[in-house]
Amino acid sequence: MMIQVVGHSNPDSDSICSALAAAEWLKVSRGEEAVAVSQGEITGETAFILNEAGVEAPVLCENVEDQKVWLVDFTDLGQGPEGLDKADIMGVIDHHRLGDLTTVNPLEMWIWPVGCSSTILFNLFRMENVKIERSVAVLMLGAIISDTVAFRSPTCTDKDREAAQQLAEEAGISLYDFADRLLRAKTNLDGLTIESLVDRDLKQYAINGANVVVGQVEIASFEQVEDKIEALDAELQARCEQKGFKLASLMLTDITTSTTRLLVKGEWAEKLKSDSDDRWVQMEDTLSRKKQAWPWMQKVLAA
Repeated sequence: MMIQVVGHSNPDSDSICSALAAAEWLKVSRGEEAVAVSQGEITGETAFILNEAGVEAPVLCENVEDQKVWLVDFTDLGQGPEGLDKADIMGVIDHHRLGDLTTVNPLEMWIWPVGCSSTILFNLFRMENVKIERSVAVLMLGAIISDTVAFRSPTCTDKDREAAQQLAEEAGISLYDFADRLLRAKTNLDGLTIESLVDRDLKQYAINGANVVVGQVEIASFEQVEDKIEALDAELQARCEQKGFKLASLMLTDITTSTTRLLVKGEWAEKLKSDSDDRWVQMEDTLSRKKQAWPWMQKVLAA
């Protein structure tokens, strides 16, 4: 049976690129039949990386019940495809905290505290002495640059920097030229709807018996979103009403100043605001949802 390699819902570049790289790793190192699949349309940034790598986007994922699957970049059931709770989960490659995933059978699990799932994959290729083709090197390099915001994020480690440098050499490209072009694609919002901005990198978490969602949009300047705040607030409120979320939030992160404006809506929104009249929660020196924003939000919401 073909193994499906899938990343989280509302996929970012790491989720897509690591799924493609992991499928290749399973083929060449394990002799498995594997294919990358996606839980959503790719972003403009991811399209840039795929174009540079000369690789097609994964096909969209359907129900994975009774299928063999590997997971990349997540272990929360709420971020998985339909039927995941009844799938044969064979392995995980992730760089987040362990979520609520449970399995019937033993599995292979690689979870490292690094800035990107592709950093783990790079090391798996190396550990098993598997040649990294140029296309795969570009995929993993793009994922690392994206997830670490070109090594600026507090999630970035020496392992991420070392992997990126070696992958750039493998691919025969300038690391910092590639990073500059990627960040331009990352912060380009042209043609995106309000709904697509909220969905761009939206993750669902369970806390105190309820569900909350936290999204993130990385920008080059807050001027890009000044005229969209009211519509974004309305979309977040609609998500709470339609899907029963206690909180729907969106991080607007200026990667040039490491400043985040956190939009919050829902029954629990006031827990996070110092003043009910605030338009957003201002978060200085904050680039990372995983290591900075969500841990703080989780602590406040659980109090």
